[in-house]
Amino acid sequence: MSNSEGRKPGIDFPQFDALEGAVRRALRQLEVWRERAASSEAERRRLQQLLDELGRVSEELDAAEAAVEIKRLREENERLRRRLEEGRRQTEKLAREVEFLEDMR
Repeated sequence: MSNSEGRKPGIDFPQFDALEGAVRRALRQLEVWRERAASSEAERRRLQQLLDELGRVSEELDAAEAAVEIKRLREENERLRRRLEEGRRQTEKLAREVEFLEDMR
């Protein structure tokens, strides 16, 4: 077939096809980056809220009062440890007595 038979000459633009493909890929990547940016922004807001809450707590907490409270809690823990140890000793003593009584039967 020749051009004289009424057929329009086809114009082939291989570079245009490549460009079009590149634009499609770029648009997909742009969408991915937009989603990541939105996710990052949501996480930033969440973390900022946590920081703001921590700031309010730290403003309410006096360092001297915190030190006194920590000392009190450590002393209480030590008392509890001593009571647990005494409870263990008494339990072991009772276990020995029960064992003795069973042997006596």
